[in-house]
Amino acid sequence: MTSRIAAVCVATLVAGSAAARGVSPYLPLGLSPEIERRIERALILADQPVLTRPIAAATVYDALPALCARDAALCEQLRRYLAPFMRSGGLTHLSLAFAAGSSEETPLPNRRGMTTGSTYELSSSLYWQPSDFIIVNAGIVAYSDERIAAGSFVSLGMEHAQLDLGFRDHWLSPMTDSAMLLGVHAETMPSVTLSSYAPMTRWGFRYEVFLAEMSESSAIAFDGGFTAGNPRLAGMHLSFQPLPGWAIGINRIMQYGGGAREESLGDLFDAFFRPNENDNTGTTGDFGNQAASITSRFLMPGELPFAIYFELAGEDTSKNSNVRLGNAAFSGGVHFPSLGRGLELTVELSEWQNGWYVHHIYQDGLRHEGNVIGHWGGDSRVLGDGVGARSLMARIGWEPRFGGVLEATYRALENEDYTAPDYERAQALELRYSRMWRDFHFGAEAYVSKDVFGDSYSRVGAFLRF
Repeated sequence: MTSRIAAVCVATLVAGSAAARGVSPYLPLGLSPEIERRIERALILADQPVLTRPIAAATVYDALPALCARDAALCEQLRRYLAPFMRSGGLTHLSLAFAAGSSEETPLPNRRGMTTGSTYELSSSLYWQPSDFIIVNAGIVAYSDERIAAGSFVSLGMEHAQLDLGFRDHWLSPMTDSAMLLGVHAETMPSVTLSSYAPMTRWGFRYEVFLAEMSESSAIAFDGGFTAGNPRLAGMHLSFQPLPGWAIGINRIMQYGGGAREESLGDLFDAFFRPNENDNTGTTGDFGNQAASITSRFLMPGELPFAIYFELAGEDTSKNSNVRLGNAAFSGGVHFPSLGRGLELTVELSEWQNGWYVHHIYQDGLRHEGNVIGHWGGDSRVLGDGVGARSLMARIGWEPRFGGVLEATYRALENEDYTAPDYERAQALELRYSRMWRDFHFGAEAYVSKDVFGDSYSRVGAFLRF
């Protein structure tokens, strides 16, 4: 079915207007925190709300005129950073880190499955653009015992219909440290994606639809027993901007198929438009597993610029309705990119009920290669335990007078106490110091944590990024 969808998408692109602007490469996601923080700040100052990631390089380039009027120094930094993306090809990202960690391992948040036990991390991205309407991207993320082709895909089309075929990341949330539906906590999945990186009409409409393949699972309920195979993951994002600096979006993901289970396009559409009838009966006859969210991000670029954002999500529906969200999850955050004296502050909170990342058909849950594809907190419990939880992330950055950037991130997670495991409050502290020399960032980082089972972990390392 993936090949048929790709063929339809290609035909759509061929029929598009040749006068439209071509495709755009994407900026790294979760690989270069230093530059990603600058990009977040730049888009706030330029009044450009972001609801999904990765961010197209063209999106930041288009924001430079508004940014330059407010922060000339940051504008010049990003202009230099974007220069390699504006050519016909070349290296756009390279990062190498070495570390030492505790003997016990735990997954690091939003690091594509990497654990505290990994002794190194290598990531790189390069591209070749033979035409305005074609880009060949080559990327890799490697760490101990794992090699991921993240960032390796072909892009075809134009600004309002960019088709990406390969290992493209997806992040369906305005939150910067978590995504209830889909982020980069787990490894990147192979997918087919059609999206618009540029806003359409004066309402600023954007869209993204994709179909991905998840890792193999042998715990897929079927016909009174189990079947083994690779579930599919279909996703959709729609958003618009009713006012400058304010964006509203909706997202859906659908886990279905795998092994002997049905994977037809017709049944997928039936479950999409009538989930209460086709997907929420609580039996193995359901088509699959669905989750949805409503998101919003509002920017205030005044004397003290900040962003405030929300995510209201649901796992399946409730009360015999096709539009009511069941098993609710709520996330909210605020980001002050410039508090004065070189300070930056981000605070994010999430709380979800017990239906998240567990399912009666897909008994491994919404997992890919052993990790939850959404919020990093979903990995902090016994596998298959349907338990609600709440999380906190507070991140403060400081640019001291002696140079560089010091960043501290505190995370906490607390599971509900109505299930058998005796969970504790999990806490983690991450410290990072980086300096810039020409076009390079170099520095050191440390991570210490205690998980919900009372076990402690640590990791220290050094990095060099281009």
